[in-house]
Amino acid sequence: MSATAEKMEFQTEVKQLLQLMIHSLYSHKEIFLRELISNAADAIDKVRFEGIADASLLGDDKDLKIRVNLDKATNTITITDNGIGMNREDLINNLGTIARSGTKNFMENLSGDSKKDVSLIGQFGVGFYSLFMVADTVTVKTLKAGDSQGFSWKSEGAGEFEIEENDKLTRGTEITLHLKEEESEFVDAWQTRGVITKYSEYVSHPIHLEFQEETPESGEGEDKVEAVIEQKDEVLNAKPALWRRSKSDITKEDYDEFYKHISHDHAEPLVNSHNKVEGTQEFTTLLYVPSKAPQGIFQQDTPNGLKLYVKRVFIMDDCKELLPSYLRFARGIVDSEDLPLNVSREILQSNKVVDTIKKHITKKILSELKSFSENNALEYHAWWSELGNVIKEGFYMNWENLDELKALLRFQSSNGGSDKDLTSLTDYVSRMREDQKDIYYITGESRQAVESSPHIEIFKDKGVEVLYLVDAIDEWVTQSLFEFDGKKLKNITKGEIDLGEESKEDKEKSEEAQGQYKDLLSGIQTHLDTKVKEARITTRLKDSPCCLVADDNDMSANMERIMKMTNQDVPVSKRILEINPEHPISKKLLSAFDTDKEGEATKNVMDYLYYQALIAEGTDLPNPGEYVKLVNKMLGQAL
Repeated sequence: MSATAEKMEFQTEVKQLLQLMIHSLYSHKEIFLRELISNAADAIDKVRFEGIADASLLGDDKDLKIRVNLDKATNTITITDNGIGMNREDLINNLGTIARSGTKNFMENLSGDSKKDVSLIGQFGVGFYSLFMVADTVTVKTLKAGDSQGFSWKSEGAGEFEIEENDKLTRGTEITLHLKEEESEFVDAWQTRGVITKYSEYVSHPIHLEFQEETPESGEGEDKVEAVIEQKDEVLNAKPALWRRSKSDITKEDYDEFYKHISHDHAEPLVNSHNKVEGTQEFTTLLYVPSKAPQGIFQQDTPNGLKLYVKRVFIMDDCKELLPSYLRFARGIVDSEDLPLNVSREILQSNKVVDTIKKHITKKILSELKSFSENNALEYHAWWSELGNVIKEGFYMNWENLDELKALLRFQSSNGGSDKDLTSLTDYVSRMREDQKDIYYITGESRQAVESSPHIEIFKDKGVEVLYLVDAIDEWVTQSLFEFDGKKLKNITKGEIDLGEESKEDKEKSEEAQGQYKDLLSGIQTHLDTKVKEARITTRLKDSPCCLVADDNDMSANMERIMKMTNQDVPVSKRILEINPEHPISKKLLSAFDTDKEGEATKNVMDYLYYQALIAEGTDLPNPGEYVKLVNKMLGQAL
């Protein structure tokens, strides 16, 4: 440590991470090179973007590139870029701490399988520290664009690092890794060339591999030629940007590798779409749909969006303006010929070119998903379980592309045997009975809950399929999902149910029950007046004595439950108590009411039926203690 160097301690989480890197993760160590090149590319993108507004930041150093220098004599690798660079504060913030709890999330997602764990490194923004898997000492020299004072950062990967001023005169960052003795293979040009082309072939800036190559001595006597050490400089990514190449020249492996490079996802994508649009506007898109839900997809501060280029010049990551929020899982590139290089997020929000591109991207992704769902049902169902709830967000406060979104929906249903059996609306309609008018569904917190609901009894009895909408977001989906293929969607817990023409016998039974139960229904209505809107006879029940039903325009019981769970104000709405006239309890209540209309036992049964209906629909009892007392009283009377 020099006299001017300042020693500091790593953030606690960084110390834990360093220990993990040094002692636990051994598989795929070469990813340290991928991470450092990716960081260098990001630094160059930043200086190029900021240089649009302030040309002095680039100065005469406009040849933006990344250099990887191998030195066998010193057993070191040096990665250099002429990007944005860092000042003292940046070094402390970027290399001494980890923002947004990246380390914590990384640790929580470790599986114990080192091969899988290594793949998480880039995903959680902890890639820089991966270099300690191969290096015992690291030195960083850097000068921030626009500054005159450079700084050095040095660490051995233990609990401390040093920072001091240096005399670096050129913009950018130089990272030197002093390799561990057992990791010397990485100063071999053949080995490192393979790693770079594997992971970083599509980086949009030139990557120069600099190394020394020794030509062995040859010949004998006077013809003997001494060994010569020659300095080599190879550009490893000379191909044009992948999205600018002809589709006929690109293999599936090329597309998959590029996806892994831009997404830090080591799984293959579900689908990809590569298109060039020409006409009044010209742009190229290379779009991917991940096969698994990206990390943090439901967190507000998680970066999500596409990379935006203008005339092959990188403009920004995470361009949300190019995607509707319900497609935020998509990854890829958009390269426009019409946007200005100095485009900002404010400009993007009200730009007709961006609107056109967004509409094109939305249609293309929805079309690709529809095609995949029709040709790969089981794989699509697995994907839907991962990301279906994100797609469903498209039904909330949105009236565009509803038909396309409807085609992608998958739900559980009474036609399937488990929560893994999903059906589309198209398949549901194809199975409808000839006399069936509506598409029937029920909402609830789980498959088990809706399958045991009394509302579904008549549908099971008549063999009518019911969709099970058991995700909380489904309540919002149904507010925009009114019909499909000319069929209305009907919530079986709301309003009247019409399952087709009644038989003469059923009609006569219903009319007879209406007469028999008229006075009892009036008595129930009077007794439960503060709790129910109406009491009436029902034909929807087979095994249960009663159920609660909401009016067509009222909030469902499941929606009330969800709103209460999120501490929202829930408007008070009384529901309709429907009585099954064929149930033994109903018949005995009718007999008791005829004998003693005002009797305590009669009113106890009325209260009991109401509480039972609340429990059956999954609603929390307003006064559980009162219900327990009632049940105990009735048990005592029965015994």
